[in-house]
Amino acid sequence: MDKIETRAIIEMLGAPKEHIINTLKEYIAKLQQENKKIKHIEYAEPIEQGKFFSTFAEIEIDFNDMDELLAFCFDSMPSSIEILSPEKLNFDANILTGFLNDLLAKIHQADALIKDASVQKQLLDMNAINILHNFVYYILKEGEKTPEEISRFVGIEPKEIKAFLDVMIKKELIKEDAGKYSITSQT
Repeated sequence: MDKIETRAIIEMLGAPKEHIINTLKEYIAKLQQENKKIKHIEYAEPIEQGKFFSTFAEIEIDFNDMDELLAFCFDSMPSSIEILSPEKLNFDANILTGFLNDLLAKIHQADALIKDASVQKQLLDMNAINILHNFVYYILKEGEKTPEEISRFVGIEPKEIKAFLDVMIKKELIKEDAGKYSITSQT
């Protein structure tokens, strides 16, 4: 099989701006050191996206065979790849089978990471709520407080703390009277 000529886009997101530019250039240089046949590189100017910057490089890169191309796709995870030539590719079924199995393994790995992160987030949320509950309870042990007074202690805006206090009222942990909150006799 003749070489496979491609055009790929490698994107990066990060901060500060200079760091993301240097990281992308270092990554492309690393590809070149690994004997990747990069014929052309074009870097885009970073674009601010909130607290981060995104940038990309468009590269024209040649591969000796389909295995090499697929390995590049898995290792470098370009955001897109276009095969420029040849127009038709022939490869063994075992190459496609290996590619599909690698793809499925990556998808399952990503799914497991997402599920794990979701569980960890739920635990962190529950712990944060418990800490805030205990903090509000401790503050109210000293006596009645307004949402503004509670806000100064916990560092959460009065409007946001009010929603949390309303939940505590529904659970009958605290009570509200004339805009002041206190501990119920049950707690």
